[in-house]
Amino acid sequence: MVMEQRPESPGSSGEPPPRAFTQGVGTVFQFGGGILFIALSLACCGSGLLGKETWKREDLMKVGWHLPGDAVDQPTYSALRATSISLIGGIGLALAVAGLGLGLQATRRSAAVGAVVVTLIGVVFWAVHGVFFVQVERAWMLAVIAFGLTLAYAVFFALAIGAWREMRRDPPPVGHEVLPGGYKVPYSWYHDDPPEVRLERELEQRRERLAVQQKELEMMEEKLRREKEK
Repeated sequence: MVMEQRPESPGSSGEPPPRAFTQGVGTVFQFGGGILFIALSLACCGSGLLGKETWKREDLMKVGWHLPGDAVDQPTYSALRATSISLIGGIGLALAVAGLGLGLQATRRSAAVGAVVVTLIGVVFWAVHGVFFVQVERAWMLAVIAFGLTLAYAVFFALAIGAWREMRRDPPPVGHEVLPGGYKVPYSWYHDDPPEVRLERELEQRRERLAVQQKELEMMEEKLRREKEK
């Protein structure tokens, strides 16, 4: 079968495609956010196996951060509330990071700004809860996890800053994500048309070649007949 050659892409000549760093950051965000989302979701689902006694510990409801006017045993932000919010908030932040990764891969301008904002929120969120776990609960395992996630979101924040700067320096054209009128979606990376269309085209080419060969044979037969008549 005849192999069709696809036209060269912008980055096939050896030069990196425009906003390559932003697209790479998007890949990191997508995988990193997806892994964190799965891990925290499993932790949330697995916590249901601990039993009601674990989540109804009254001692965790009496310790925490107090605001002026709070009773001694009724803190505004209790340890039990902090544990629940850190888990649910972590899942939401991880999902946001993964979603922004898709936007960065598509080099959307809003995704670069959103990545900076979300990752900064993630750094502050986990740093605050890390301090809380150390100061109030003395839960060193939770503190290590919280500070580890703080470091992870700090890396995400640094990458987001780099992607945002690249988008400002080399912004994509307006409406670049909108396909032009009459655009034909290719069947695959190697072929624009489905197999049946390619087969039909090849059969037509073969018919044309056979017609040319048949014409040549007729001309040769006619020439041979004339030579015999002489």
